[in-house]
Amino acid sequence: MSPSEPTFHLWVAVDPSRVMTALAPLKVTSSPLRHDWGSITDLRAAPVGPEPSKTPAVIVLCTIALLVSAGLCASGAPLIVTLLLVGLLLALGSAGITSKKPPPRVEAPDQAAYPDLHHTLTGGEEREDFLDLVELAERAGRALPEVSNVIDNVEGAELLAQVLWAASDVLSRRQQLRGQVRRQQQAATAGDAGSRVSQALTEQRRRASSLWDETEAELTRIRDALELAAVAAENAAHEPSVGEAVREAYREQADVYGERY
Repeated sequence: MSPSEPTFHLWVAVDPSRVMTALAPLKVTSSPLRHDWGSITDLRAAPVGPEPSKTPAVIVLCTIALLVSAGLCASGAPLIVTLLLVGLLLALGSAGITSKKPPPRVEAPDQAAYPDLHHTLTGGEEREDFLDLVELAERAGRALPEVSNVIDNVEGAELLAQVLWAASDVLSRRQQLRGQVRRQQQAATAGDAGSRVSQALTEQRRRASSLWDETEAELTRIRDALELAAVAAENAAHEPSVGEAVREAYREQADVYGERY
């Protein structure tokens, strides 16, 4: 493969409830952890620490309220005015003390204009599977310098980003299938086994099962290609003969992306 300039860039953003991939810039609120590697920008919501104790703030608020009330009384202010002002101070202070920061969340400024350039994973298994693939791809990316005589590092990094984009597409479809299969199972338990509706549901379940198997096969293919790329490159320093295995791994990744896009 000849040296090339990167033309494909993948954004990955993660918050506590979802993972989003995009071919357009993403954001995560509340100062995310940013990691740029290869042709990928990875944004993660910063871990949220335990809530600090509110006791010191309450003590300070009560002290201020006492000082204000003492000052108002000393200045001869009417009792009703003093009570109203101190009550307002306590209410505003309590609201500030008890308010919680909103949790960090992914933002996609261009999603409305370009929905096809975004995939969102909200299912627990889909998020976990994708993040496992990201770790595997980064492992392969770290090993690319060891095989620079076999594959151009820039092109290799771009292929890793492309196969992760394809993986997020597959997982997005599996996520939709998961909900579809669940709804069909619930409908089947309530239907008459001999009715035409039940027969139609049976056919739908068969098609959904077939599509599910296809997504699982695609994910296995992607996982195997990434793992082969990582292991072969890591072994290249000790086994120069693994160059062909590296080429095969990246050819497979190119095929995975090329067959879909």
